[in-house]
Amino acid sequence: MEESYIRRMAQCITRMDGQYYDYARRSLASENEVYVLYTLSDGGEYSQKTICDEWHIPKTTVNAVVAKMKTDGYVEGAGAEGREKLLKLTPKGMEYAKRALAFIHDAEDYALKRTLERFSPAFVDALEAFAAYFTEYGEQKNGN
Repeated sequence: MEESYIRRMAQCITRMDGQYYDYARRSLASENEVYVLYTLSDGGEYSQKTICDEWHIPKTTVNAVVAKMKTDGYVEGAGAEGREKLLKLTPKGMEYAKRALAFIHDAEDYALKRTLERFSPAFVDALEAFAAYFTEYGEQKNGN
């Protein structure tokens, strides 16, 4: 029985990942730009390393995306955290992110609302726990 749950969950995760890819392709931005915008659009300040780690995007790719976004006036430096330079969206970048991410955010809001109507908010807690345990196992096996 557990194997069927794992398979179903893996298929769901893959399907959602595919949807994010499709939604990113529909946006105003490139796929990798969408991930950078998604991270920075909460108004926070993040390092390129954080973006790479959160989205599993190579540093060279994030660096190229950030350089382009700086040239376009969407991203600016925001100080440092240790040796890492922090980035944030400019007001122009926040407007761009709002437009570029609108479809994705609408889809997420729709899906979460419908899901929480059927299941408790503990659904999100359980998904976070699964992701943490899944990551923990890999780190233990890799000696991290």
